Amino acid sequence: MTDYLKYAISPLLLALTGYGLWLAGNCTWIGLGVLVGILCLDVFLEPDYAVRDRRYPWLYDAIVSIQLGMGFALLLMYAYFVGTAHFKSTSSAIGAFVSMLFAQFVVTAPALHELFHRENTFLRWWGRIGLVLIFDPWREITHVVTHHMRTVTPDDPDYARRGDTLYGHLLRTFRGQFIEAYKLERLLWTKRNRAWWDLRNGWVHRVGLLVAASAVLYAIGGASGAVAAIGVSLLGPRTFLEVFNYCNHYGLVSAKPGRFEKHQTWNHLSPFVRILALEITNHAGHHEDSYKPFYELVPDANGPRQPQFLLCVLLAFVPPLWFAMIKPRLRHWDRHYASPQEREIARAENVRAGWHELNDEHVMLDSTYRLAF
Repeated sequence: MTDYLKYAISPLLLALTGYGLWLAGNCTWIGLGVLVGILCLDVFLEPDYAVRDRRYPWLYDAIVSIQLGMGFALLLMYAYFVGTAHFKSTSSAIGAFVSMLFAQFVVTAPALHELFHRENTFLRWWGRIGLVLIFDPWREITHVVTHHMRTVTPDDPDYARRGDTLYGHLLRTFRGQFIEAYKLERLLWTKRNRAWWDLRNGWVHRVGLLVAASAVLYAIGGASGAVAAIGVSLLGPRTFLEVFNYCNHYGLVSAKPGRFEKHQTWNHLSPFVRILALEITNHAGHHEDSYKPFYELVPDANGPRQPQFLLCVLLAFVPPLWFAMIKPRLRHWDRHYASPQEREIARAENVRAGWHELNDEHVMLDSTYRLAF
């Protein structure tokens, strides 16, 4: 039963975050402190290649479904506390806001992502409803359709090419996702010969979901509570999901668009990251079969890897440090993972990015690779 208990850590972290909010004062930092402590410990642990116990899949599904429900409860609680001026000091208010940002990103977002990928109707719709927690119910469209079909190609709005900084990526990806979602929605109503405002169209339902969620937040926390909760959703899980995307396919290329191969993603296989992210950092398995539940994913022990995920997120915000880490890994990927066709594409991408040194066959790969973490 150990494997099942591991995933109960996430609901416990959400409960601890809620408890800290209820206590207020400096206790609002409790949830964040424990979460950061776990991730810092994870930095020093060896990769985990274990396959999960699959005898009782319903137990995993129950834990993740409860986890998503707790994410909703936590956001509603936060809206109520803000609306009733529960956080008396500036430190308390900041602690509550920052704790919510990271709890909703690290703990709640993986649950909704896991569930909207499922084939089970109830679980899939529970995940889709959960998209209001990132305040973007359209995110499923571009993720499931475009990202999974066009991985590591310029046609994927989620993809960061060589030379891209995180800040430029965020501007491009939000714009690209909005345009792509509109095109896909329009294609559906056009093919079905419906007017754009037809109540049967998916985008209408999604707007209704956002309006209903905003109304509930307003009813519970007033204007201040609703604005704070929506701010948490947009600045926390919504934005940080794009930081995750920036890291996980950065600079990799494909010679066969639409046909994913295991070496076309970076993996993060440290023990606690695997658990908290519901195996999404076990990324090759997820892309091979996006409908496969997290507990059935098998870690790719020989695939390309980056440093521990928390380190990658922090490095991404400082472009020079990010480039210092990723360049030798990309050079290694070009030499050891890429097919001959991909190697040619990579060389062209290096020229486009101005990273000519990655094409230099005389660079001492091993020593540079060791220097970058």
